[in-house]
Amino acid sequence: MSMDAVTQSLLSVLPEMPEMLSVRCSVLNAIRQEGPVGRRSLVGREGLSEREVRAVCDLLRKQGLITAETSGMKVTPEGKAVLDALQPVIRQWTGLEDLGTELCRKLGIQKVMVVPGGEDGDLSKRRMARAACSYMAGVLEKGSVVAVTGGSTVAAVADEAATAGLPEGMRFIAARGGTSGDVKSQANMIAAMLAAATGGGWTPLHLPETLAETSIGPLLEEPSVKEAMDLYDRTDCIVHGIGDALELARRRGADDGTMRKLNAEDAIAEAFGYYLGRDGSVIHRLSTIGLSRSQIDRIPHPLAVAGGKEKAGPILAYMKQAPAQTVLVTDEWAAREILRLSGGESE
Repeated sequence: MSMDAVTQSLLSVLPEMPEMLSVRCSVLNAIRQEGPVGRRSLVGREGLSEREVRAVCDLLRKQGLITAETSGMKVTPEGKAVLDALQPVIRQWTGLEDLGTELCRKLGIQKVMVVPGGEDGDLSKRRMARAACSYMAGVLEKGSVVAVTGGSTVAAVADEAATAGLPEGMRFIAARGGTSGDVKSQANMIAAMLAAATGGGWTPLHLPETLAETSIGPLLEEPSVKEAMDLYDRTDCIVHGIGDALELARRRGADDGTMRKLNAEDAIAEAFGYYLGRDGSVIHRLSTIGLSRSQIDRIPHPLAVAGGKEKAGPILAYMKQAPAQTVLVTDEWAAREILRLSGGESE
C-alpha cells in the first residue's frame, strides 16, 4: 500500500489527525527552536489556551520528547528525531508539497519549498530559514563556497544555521558591499555569523554597496577585492532575498531621477542590485562590485528565500528571469498569491 493510500485510510478513520498532529508538532518545534522555554510563551500558538498548552506539553514530556527543567522545557534527541521524521508527513497532509510542485511548474525553476503560514512575519522567516538550512545541508559539503546577500530573511538563515547540521569548513562571503541600516542584516555580518555557526570561514567585502563608476576600476585591483572576485567564480551556493524595488530604492537613498525611472517603468522586484519590471526585464542596476549576473547563472545552487503575501509580485517577476536551477523557499501565503497572480488559483 502506498503512502498516499495509507494516509487516505488514516484520514478516513481519524479525520482530526492532521490538526492534532499539526498542533503537537508546532508546540514541539517551538520548544526545539526556542528552548529552554516556559509554557506561557507558547500560549496562543495554533490558537492554544494555557490549559491546552499544558496538556500538550504534559503529553510530550510523558512520551520522552521533551524535558521540563527549572530553566524551561527542552526537546530531547528523540524529540528532534521524531520532528525530522514527521516533517514529510505533515507537509503531505497540509498540501504544501503539492503547492510547491504546482509553483515549481508555473515558475519553471528546479524546486519550490513551501512552509506553513505567512501571517506571522517573524515566525514565517524562521520557518523559511530552517527549510533553507535543510536544503543547504543536503547539497553542500566541506569546502563549499557560499555567497549571501543582506536582508532580514537571509539573516534569519544565519540564526538557524548552528543547529541545522550544515557541513563544517565552508567559506562564506558577502555577495556585494554593505549599506546603511540594521547591522545584523548586512551581508558581511550574515557571512560572519554563518561561519561562526558552522565552524567555517568568511571573507569580508569591505565596500559600500553603491560606488561611483570611476571608483570601480581601481578597486578591482585591490588584493581583497581580487580575492572576493575569485571566490565569486567558485561559488557553489548563493542565498538571497527578493525585495520590493521601490521600497529598497527609497531605503538606499536613490536620487529623484532613478525613482522616476523606476516608477515610470513599473519596477517591482530587486535582487543582487538589479531592479526588475513585472516581466523580469532589468530596468536599473546599482553601480557596485559583487556577484555578476553571468556568475550567478553558473552557480549550481541559487537559493532564493522570500515570503509574505506582499512579496508575491516581486517573487513572480524575479522568477521570470531566474536561473533554471534556482530553488525557492517561500511561505504558504506568498505561494497562494503567486498562483493567483499567475492565473493558477482564485482567492
